[in-house]
Amino acid sequence: MEQTRSTLLKRSLTPWGKAGAALGIGVLVLAAVGLLFPTGAAFFPLVSLWCSCALFYGALWVLRVSGVTLDFFHRAVLVGCWAAAVLYFYWALGRRDFVYAWDYANYLVKQYSAEAAFAAGPAAGFAYIFGSFAEDYTNFITLFTEFPFCLTTRTGDSYAFSQVFCVLPSLMVLLAGVVIKVGQMLRVKNRFYYFLIGFSWLLTFPFLRMSAMLAQPDWFGLIFAFAILVLTLDYRFEQLEPGRFALLFLATAAVILTRRWYLYFVVGYYFSYALLLLVSSAKLARIDKALAVRRVRNLIAFGLCALIAMVALLWPMVRKILAFDYSDRYSYYNVGGMATELYYHTLRIGLLNFILIGLGVADAFRRKRFALPALGACELAVSLVLFTRVQNTGSHQMLLFLPAYFLLFLAGAAALAEGIERRKALKLGYWAFTLVFAVSVRCSPLTVVALPDFLIDHFPLKSTAEFVRLDGLTCDRRDLSQLQAVTEWLSVHLGDGETAYMITDDMLYNPGHLRNCLLPEQPLDGKLPDSFSVPGTHNFPMSFFEAKYVVTVDPYPLSYASDTELGHKLNAKFAELRDGTHTLAATFDMGNGYTFTIWERVAAPTRAEVETYLHVFDAENAQYPEMFSQVAESWLAAHGL
Repeated sequence: MEQTRSTLLKRSLTPWGKAGAALGIGVLVLAAVGLLFPTGAAFFPLVSLWCSCALFYGALWVLRVSGVTLDFFHRAVLVGCWAAAVLYFYWALGRRDFVYAWDYANYLVKQYSAEAAFAAGPAAGFAYIFGSFAEDYTNFITLFTEFPFCLTTRTGDSYAFSQVFCVLPSLMVLLAGVVIKVGQMLRVKNRFYYFLIGFSWLLTFPFLRMSAMLAQPDWFGLIFAFAILVLTLDYRFEQLEPGRFALLFLATAAVILTRRWYLYFVVGYYFSYALLLLVSSAKLARIDKALAVRRVRNLIAFGLCALIAMVALLWPMVRKILAFDYSDRYSYYNVGGMATELYYHTLRIGLLNFILIGLGVADAFRRKRFALPALGACELAVSLVLFTRVQNTGSHQMLLFLPAYFLLFLAGAAALAEGIERRKALKLGYWAFTLVFAVSVRCSPLTVVALPDFLIDHFPLKSTAEFVRLDGLTCDRRDLSQLQAVTEWLSVHLGDGETAYMITDDMLYNPGHLRNCLLPEQPLDGKLPDSFSVPGTHNFPMSFFEAKYVVTVDPYPLSYASDTELGHKLNAKFAELRDGTHTLAATFDMGNGYTFTIWERVAAPTRAEVETYLHVFDAENAQYPEMFSQVAESWLAAHGL
């Protein structure tokens, strides 16, 4: 009996047991803090710290379940790369002036809102988190990014930098797991060079870093995408494993909650994975029919149960996806369909990485090991077709394709590592050059081609000169003090209940730049609404008629939107009519060829004025009357006009 107790005690004191017990105790501590100090400032950061610790523990548990072991070499590489990332982000963020707006301020603003919600108590805070699960942008990520963000100056740059501590560790662990798992499946013999080359290549891929540098924690979703890969790549459903299934279910739900468009990765990967398993089972049936049937039966059983549970858990989101016509509402972002999408991918992946993919495909044919490259290619094709039905990708949406590309990259890294002794200096030089090139790629909202700063700034083509100029102005602002001056003028001249409206809604200048140029202070919060620029997404702007001041930019910037977008039309009509309704209040030279002008309304809006502006958008009104004429009529009726 005594020996049995001793054995049980030893088992309970394993590192896994200790970590699990610590997380359990953490839940009790959080419950006590929430009950005793419901409005305490420490509660939300403690919740966030617990979530990050649980996430890291879960990442390690995924490796354990999948049979992946991180030895001393792997851990040393991870620690070294993480330390290098800390230095890189500290240097890169500190050498630029970037004003966070649009998607680049989306989660930063959500973080502020989450802090305010939790300041009202745990119930209000968790209601804010869980109440967003039907939205396109959920508040799920804010649970993990509050700590250590709360310890910083709470600016956009500090939000980006804090992700190196709360996102990157778990992501690196699971990325290492993917590298090792692929190496196991390809039976790589030269594990040293394979892991070093493969892991460093994936970690420095520009469009992985892009999201982090622009304070878009969309890369958080890759933690769960990589977990799905590690758990499934060599699993063939020969036996039921409830623990693995639970982790798969949680990872799938989490990746969808991170960003809605990760659903295209989920559908593409699981479809390709099931297809691969069915093909392999058909081949196996020639040898062992019973085992092949068991594989397929277990796959179908798990798939049906997981689908039912997923729909039940995420029903608000599923219901909105089924009811909302994204292909219609997002048609503005579909700028060329599949041909344009393939062109974008070619530019973003780049020649150096295509060479790596070519090495992997050639090696797969030579060794007759097609499964992994085929899985990656199939998942990429399915996700591309599905996503491009709705819109073309921006740089941050490239993240949903990275798992597929990374499988192809790793096949190439395996081929390079296995033949490293032949022309070793050339191959190591190619690897080193690729890393330097990747780390040097400019992280800009306008990035289309993955190129370093020195190449972009000295690009020889005259046709790209204007784009390069605007890219530089957007990436590293030289007008920060001028933006702050405009913001301060408006905050002084706007009284309680008064608002301003900025017509321009462009990557170079939009209302978000004025609202966020003084972070963490937001003196124009609630006083400067978002502008109107995207058909099918933005309603006809009645706030334009309510505003005390209207802000224009000359010349009208077109760094991102086409000359047919809504803001450009509104600006042209305002220039035609403003002398009868507004007077000049102030001008600001931005020092880069642009001028901000503030116009004060001197005549109350009339039905005739509203209808005159509405007729500018007759084409859009015919397509979306509920967003144009119906909105205008409702406003006019409410104001007795």
